[in-house]
Amino acid sequence: MIWKRWNKREAKQNYRSRYLKKADTVARQGKLVYVRREYHERIRRIARVIGGDDVTLFSYIDNVLAEHFASHKEVIASLYDEHNRPIF
Repeated sequence: MIWKRWNKREAKQNYRSRYLKKADTVARQGKLVYVRREYHERIRRIARVIGGDDVTLFSYIDNVLAEHFASHKEVIASLYDEHNRPIF
């Protein structure tokens, strides 16, 4: 039981350090994107409540996408290459 509590605490800290940090770039340099209403509300609440005043919606989304691309880089590249073959 103690291990479970410790593991949850570590998982929470790991989540905060990965996703709830300021992004390296500013939102004004990005592009406008639409997100489902329920996801927007959920993301807004996560960033505001857990991240406090330090984390914006942009920062949270940017961190989640960076982790996604890093974790799935090889698969994404392989799938992309399947659909992007040279004509000649």
